[in-house]
Amino acid sequence: MATTDLDVRGRECLSFTVEGPFAHFRRIDATTEKLTYRVIPRTTVAGLLAAVLGEPRDSYYGTFSQSASAMAISPECALETQSLPMLTLPTTEGDIKSAEGVSGKTVIDPEVIAAERKRRTFEYVVDAAYRVDLVLDDSDTFERLAEYLTAGKAVYTPALGKSECLATLSEVTQTTVAEADDATEVSSTVPEEWVVPTPGTQLRMERAPGFMTQDAGSRRTTGFQSYAYAPDDGTLTAPDAPIRDVDGRHVCFR
Repeated sequence: MATTDLDVRGRECLSFTVEGPFAHFRRIDATTEKLTYRVIPRTTVAGLLAAVLGEPRDSYYGTFSQSASAMAISPECALETQSLPMLTLPTTEGDIKSAEGVSGKTVIDPEVIAAERKRRTFEYVVDAAYRVDLVLDDSDTFERLAEYLTAGKAVYTPALGKSECLATLSEVTQTTVAEADDATEVSSTVPEEWVVPTPGTQLRMERAPGFMTQDAGSRRTTGFQSYAYAPDDGTLTAPDAPIRDVDGRHVCFR
């Protein structure tokens, strides 16, 4: 499993909360139903922050690579989901066209609509909220992010996965990552190899993309992460994990 190679001890850390009424992080192992990851994937956080800075598509993967970044993600909600049926239309190249003789208006051929329109069920995380702790090797990008988030600025509107799932970024702080001596309880997600199941404590697992790279004009996943989380905004037991202290919270970077 791919986890960060960056040693975060003593490093400057940028923390913030991202939240919204709905979130949808499309699971890549689902084909028909549009299922969602419960926890915001690491790659989605990278894309969200790149959007805040206005970085071009596929340009930021090196900044958030395995050797240059570390994140701890702590759910701050119940991670409950709701399924909603929706009608979808194709938006591939050639399907959307300009209306003849009308400026600024686009249309889809009625024959394409009749053939391709489908009712699909999308699963959404309801009242989603996550606390993100971020360490970057790129100090310039780190300082720009701190400036933008503190001022409440964003080049592109932040979203929790799908563009219609608008998000707000708040509670921005900067601190130093410290050791968490003798700590065993973790509030963030924890890579699965360090999790110890505890009787009476709920435990769930996910496997999501962790790192990406640009590949022939597109993007390719270079590493997946399997992690555990507590679905009730609780803590996990991980006595052998590299637990760190961030502003009094015990988290595990990955």
